[in-house]
Amino acid sequence: MRINDIDSALGDNDGAITVNPRGPAAQTTTTNVNSGSNPVALNVPATGSGGFNYTQGTYLEGFEFTANSAISITELGAYDSNYSQLPGGAETFSPVEVAVYNLSTHTQLASVTVKATDPVTGVYHYASLVTPISLNMNDNYAVVWVSGTNHYIASPTLTQTDVNSAITYVGFAGYGPGGLTQTSKMVEPDWFFSESSNGISALNYDIGPNFKFVVK
Repeated sequence: MRINDIDSALGDNDGAITVNPRGPAAQTTTTNVNSGSNPVALNVPATGSGGFNYTQGTYLEGFEFTANSAISITELGAYDSNYSQLPGGAETFSPVEVAVYNLSTHTQLASVTVKATDPVTGVYHYASLVTPISLNMNDNYAVVWVSGTNHYIASPTLTQTDVNSAITYVGFAGYGPGGLTQTSKMVEPDWFFSESSNGISALNYDIGPNFKFVVK
């Protein structure tokens, strides 16, 4: 059951949710910051982000964006619900692949596996890239993960102020019709739920991956 499906996909949502807490208790940490020398793309606070922690299978999820200035991605992040204060947070965080694609050239620019032992900023583990990814201001990009058994935030309530001004959030990126095809393999996203067509709900579909960057 995908709580935040678009209307055309609601017919397959019969059922109920049973939440079985797993893993360590939620931990209070500092909120992500989207300013400073190595800021995050999306500010997803431990509280105040709305929604709830959820999973019903393994999905390719992320967001499409453009760069408003010359930036380099230095670290890729994966959401860990143990560090949030949203409902259903406790889980056993499993290693998860996070990748960046250039959607204009259909090229994977980098991929890392983010682990529970990687450093935490806010509600994300971040793994450093061996070589930072330089972005231009012409192409469209996407950062995505394959969620596996990990929780993502369903139906959050972020606002445009949570998006770093160095990027433009274009929309949610997923895989398969409606973004609802389960996959355990990293692929380029092929389904998009844009802000231009769907408004703020495109920012508040699902939340999973993130990234840190530097301004060149």
